Amino acid sequence: RDERKALDALREEIERVGVGFGCSAEDAKNVNELCRGVEACMSIQNAARSSRLWGSWRLKFTDQPAMVKNKGVTGLGSIPFTGFVELTQTLCSNGTAVVEEVLTVPPFGIESRNYLRGTVTQAAPEVIEQTYVEVSMGSFFKSDSSKVQPAIKVGEDVFFSKAVLAISYLDEDLRICRTRSDHVYVFERSSYEFKSYVAI
Repeated sequence: RDERKALDALREEIERVGVGFGCSAEDAKNVNELCRGVEACMSIQNAARSSRLWGSWRLKFTDQPAMVKNKGVTGLGSIPFTGFVELTQTLCSNGTAVVEEVLTVPPFGIESRNYLRGTVTQAAPEVIEQTYVEVSMGSFFKSDSSKVQPAIKVGEDVFFSKAVLAISYLDEDLRICRTRSDHVYVFERSSYEFKSYVAI
């Protein structure tokens, strides 16, 4: 009962403030605190190996500063007249990971689909490490980061191709992850794993 109440409160607040790119610092802090109420109900052990992790997850909220500034993972979302539509992360049990970012681009608001492809591994019982080695930005940009950096230059911003996230809550429909600096990512499940995902 407490878990359901905490989940309902979190979902209601996210519905009000959106994905986090335009909300106030106070609203972002409130969502982060509501996440703690949900995280207190976490019952899954060794979440980084749980079968519930695999599948596609749509980003519902984040207060991670670079994501908020860039309005997405590529930085293209911060370009004037460009709009963020959605971001979906697909994690597969074979260790592959794909992020799809959908934006509307000027002048006619046509959707552009940008992809990050790479791997996901277990760094600790509750921690996953995601490494993206290929970036495809619609017709704008394509780079294979395995031949350079560990960072990919996008305009005036830099996207770092490795992320370490602690899974602080996981159930059939919702996943909350925290960064080392205590920022949150809240994902809602889009679908469960299918073998065809690896061909995205």
